Amino acid sequence: MPPLLRVSDLSVRFHTRRGVVHAVERVSFDLDAGQTLGLVGESGCGKSVTCLSLLGLIPQPPGRIAQGEIRFGDLDLAHCPPAKLRAVRGRRIAMIFQDPMTSLNPYLKIGDQLAEPLRLHLGLGRREALAKAVEALDEVGIADAARRVHDYPHQFSGGMRQRVMIAMALATRPEILVADEPTTALDVTVQAQILDLMRRLQREYGTAVLFVTHDLGVVAEFCERVAVMYAGRVVETGPTATVFARPRHPYTAALRAALPGLEPGARLRAIPGEPPKLTEPPVGCAFAPRCPRAQPQCANPCELRNLAPDHATACLREFE
Repeated sequence: MPPLLRVSDLSVRFHTRRGVVHAVERVSFDLDAGQTLGLVGESGCGKSVTCLSLLGLIPQPPGRIAQGEIRFGDLDLAHCPPAKLRAVRGRRIAMIFQDPMTSLNPYLKIGDQLAEPLRLHLGLGRREALAKAVEALDEVGIADAARRVHDYPHQFSGGMRQRVMIAMALATRPEILVADEPTTALDVTVQAQILDLMRRLQREYGTAVLFVTHDLGVVAEFCERVAVMYAGRVVETGPTATVFARPRHPYTAALRAALPGLEPGARLRAIPGEPPKLTEPPVGCAFAPRCPRAQPQCANPCELRNLAPDHATACLREFE
């Protein structure tokens, strides 16, 4: 069967005073029904811009989708009329943003915010939508939900606000959930609770999840497949266990090596150098200036190529 979502050669540009920023460059990946795909990389590598592109949330101007397709059923979301995008956004594809305090309206009660997508997409009346909002809060583990729907966002803790965002995203039973670093601002205990909650709800509803994070530990625990991004490009993709056990791109290996160790006194292994300026993207491998294995041929372009049917990398040395 074809994938639920297929992103092909997606490129996104931002026109700024300092030049054109190549935020996303020819990114391709598939997401199957019920699957969890992790999108990982350093801050500024293009993860969030990729997610915003799926939902038509790139601000235009200064941004625009320069090329590529985002196939979702019979729709190309990259070139979809605004009315059709609004029908998909929040109903068939929902998103959890990184900071719930800036995503929730501080002037509206939680129940009103939860009821809005239910009334908009499912056509429910006010009373029925509020009853569904109570059910959604109860489903994500918020105690005394019938009372708490009348509270405001500031009356919830950080972990509870994130649960509200999950409840809001899943209330319409979307086919795809895009989670943009939903656990970054939470402590490890609450983080584990949120991941357990998302895993349980995914099993119940069969929702496909695109999980964006820079935390490889979270990816190893939660995601079946992983796509590693660097400087706007996907440099390696494959099953999570395979990619982490034997990374085939030097950047993936460097990310894994930078994880904190459990041994007393162990030092963190930082990645030397800095990412390239995306206003002046290099022709060859963008990671070459920071790569300990770099060779003269790394100045040549290298596209993502298959090492195996389910594992691909963009490192020329792997194909010598």
